[in-house]
Amino acid sequence: MKRAITFALLGSCGLAVSAHAQQSDATDGLGSVSTENSFGRDRNVAVLERRRPDYTPEPIELGVLELMPRMAIGAGYDDNLYAQENDRIGDAYLRIRPKFSLVRPSPNLKLSLDGELDLLRYASRASENATQYSVNAGALYTISRSNTLNIMLRNGRYSQERVSPDSPTQADRPIRFTQSGGTATYTHVFNRLRVRGVLDVENRNYGDSVTPDDTPIDQDFRDHTTYTGSAVGEYALSPSVALFVAGSVNKRDYRERIGPVAARDSTGFDLAAGASFEIGRKARGALRLGYLHQDYRPAEFEDVSGFLVRGELAYFLTPLVTITGTVDRGIRETGVNGATGYLATNMTLRADYELLRNLILSAGGELEKRDFNNIDRQDDRWTWRGSASYLVSKRMALRFDVQRRTQSSWGATPGREFSDNRVSVGLTFSGL
Repeated sequence: MKRAITFALLGSCGLAVSAHAQQSDATDGLGSVSTENSFGRDRNVAVLERRRPDYTPEPIELGVLELMPRMAIGAGYDDNLYAQENDRIGDAYLRIRPKFSLVRPSPNLKLSLDGELDLLRYASRASENATQYSVNAGALYTISRSNTLNIMLRNGRYSQERVSPDSPTQADRPIRFTQSGGTATYTHVFNRLRVRGVLDVENRNYGDSVTPDDTPIDQDFRDHTTYTGSAVGEYALSPSVALFVAGSVNKRDYRERIGPVAARDSTGFDLAAGASFEIGRKARGALRLGYLHQDYRPAEFEDVSGFLVRGELAYFLTPLVTITGTVDRGIRETGVNGATGYLATNMTLRADYELLRNLILSAGGELEKRDFNNIDRQDDRWTWRGSASYLVSKRMALRFDVQRRTQSSWGATPGREFSDNRVSVGLTFSGL
């Protein structure tokens, strides 16, 4: 299998935003920085994508199906559970995450189903307990050598962490929300030309909360459905360089409401051009530059527009050390009162070191800058992470994780300022 580090927009016209931005935790999977690339740039292999047959779990054969069960169990401590500048409250927690993936491999029609249950329980603060789940189903139809159709359906229930800027500081319990949607991707490849179209629908429904004295905190104004259509055209000038143009349009449809907060309906688009590339045997990545705009229907809300940049670069310092940097600038929705959204700029840098074949050390930092629309507020958030992953066997992996987050805010209506530290250890079992 030819593997390479590619920029996510080549698959979907942009970096995917996770359904619920979670803090790093020792029960997280090892993950990978790479996806398949049709142009086969595989002269280098990143640390996290390197094959390790002696430590790779094997699926259980059930006739024509392949089943991969997993169980992650972890424990940790958060020293600022409510993300407060003063009066910090810490607590220990236990996290249990059973997962499964079921695949029917086929050269023409590959079917998949996966699910996860995430149980988070605190030692003293039961109000912060969370029960989350996600279920995803997919079908990859290979119409011909040049044409494929990939359909994905997803549904999940999540709990918003206290460190989120959208989390009401006075809420007695975290905000819960459900997310459902689907994505259809059609890809056509002809010699050096690859064309891809993507249709995506996502619905979010937020639950209300209460203050400590049982005063309701309305969150219905955040319920919305987003429709997005994207297209990418990519042409390979050589095995090492490909140029592309990309564009997308979206409609964000909020539930009609009567009250002081108007429905924040909007339409938007982005246009960009860029390149994916491989620089000798030392680096590969992608860069996209362009323009983005979001037009809000209510007259009292200001439109958002600006410079778009998204990119990823992996540098192979040595065969055992990979350094990866990313940048992403886009428009995000928010639950902050008075704001229609914010222009977010994320920059990350991470190093992965294969100390032993079965021991991987990782360290990195992230800066997220938020410029809120319609209110005078700007946030800077720094996140520092370190982890060690020890592959005991094909069926067992041990992980240690430490993380520090800080947030500063300024403007006429600033947000919270805080620092938060978390340390955890986890054990993952795969297969039977």
